[in-house]
Amino acid sequence: KERIHDLLKINVEHQNLNADLRKEVKYLKERAVYYQDMCDQLKKENRELRNMGKDFINEHRNKGNI
Repeated sequence: KERIHDLLKINVEHQNLNADLRKEVKYLKERAVYYQDMCDQLKKENRELRNMGKDFINEHRNKGNI
């Protein structure tokens, strides 16, 4: 009986640990999605800024300013 009680207690502890780990994994997955979205947005903005810079240089080259 004592061994069964000990095993049941360990089982409950493992279930609680598993639940905590599942919560942490879910949180980290959500953060990963958030950071991936942020990274994609920054890449897009970076491309747009580079294109603006190229367009600016080309415009002034065509006018003979550079």
